[in-house]
Amino acid sequence: MSFGNNVLFYRKKYSITQEALAEKLSVTRQTVSRWETDSAFPEMEKLIVLCELFSCDMETLVRGDAEAKDAGEHEVNLEAYDRHMNAFAAQITAGVCLILAGLVTILFMFSAGIKESVGAAVFLGFVAVAVAIFVAGGVAHGNFRQDNPRMEKYPEEKVRAFRRKLPFLIAGATALILVGLVAAVAMTGEDGYAPEGFTVETWEYLAGAVFMSTVAAAVGIYVCTGMLSAKYDVKGYNRECREDDLPGAEPESEGEKSENRKKSERISSAVCGVIMMVATIVYLLLGFLKNLWHPGWVCFVAGGIFCGIVNVIVNAVYHD
Repeated sequence: MSFGNNVLFYRKKYSITQEALAEKLSVTRQTVSRWETDSAFPEMEKLIVLCELFSCDMETLVRGDAEAKDAGEHEVNLEAYDRHMNAFAAQITAGVCLILAGLVTILFMFSAGIKESVGAAVFLGFVAVAVAIFVAGGVAHGNFRQDNPRMEKYPEEKVRAFRRKLPFLIAGATALILVGLVAAVAMTGEDGYAPEGFTVETWEYLAGAVFMSTVAAAVGIYVCTGMLSAKYDVKGYNRECREDDLPGAEPESEGEKSENRKKSERISSAVCGVIMMVATIVYLLLGFLKNLWHPGWVCFVAGGIFCGIVNVIVNAVYHD
């Protein structure tokens, strides 16, 4: 490929118009057009800027085959990206499930009559391991983004294959929560009932443990599904790298989401995060201070409902 074809390839790859490229290089649109038709050649200063802008070396830009090299790099980079994002999704899912598993464990322990102080220590152990996983995953993800600030899109057939599975995963997780809720209601539906070997209090702990077990499994599916959905949103990954000013990040392209849309996503994520943290704190306070592990789990259901309301309101306010 000629220099002009290479410039044209990179410009289209990053969705940069001739006008936008000309503005970045302080030249006219006609000059960019002449470069692309090989009727003119830029000076060394402009070549250096083009290499930085397109994240390529000068040899490839001037005399190489940019399209062929990009195709080879794309296959290798995407494979590494896929492996990393799968591992990152597994780490985050494991951390979240560990915290919920801690809650389930102490509920089972309380149903067996074990002291609350012992249960609290066990729960904090689960939390400590989960935090360690979050930190390790976050550091690894940050390092990967530094080394790979720009990625190409997945083949469309892979994205479509995942989207076909998505409704079944969400429906399955939702069904798990409903099954757990039905089981817990059935166990505690009769006031004062407890089978032989249980007090009313320990039986309610067991009902809460059953419900939280299904919630933990469902949340694990939700979190993993969400993380994998984010994996396929390569455009979002590139945009985050650009917003963090990582060297080599993709330049802003035509058709990016409006500022209002970005703001709505940031607000929704922040508010929902606070809501679920508050729900967890309230649940723990009710449990440890008032011994209301059941029906304290309702805090998580209420938190999820409030998050849905927040998303609807924020999207309505910041609708493009």
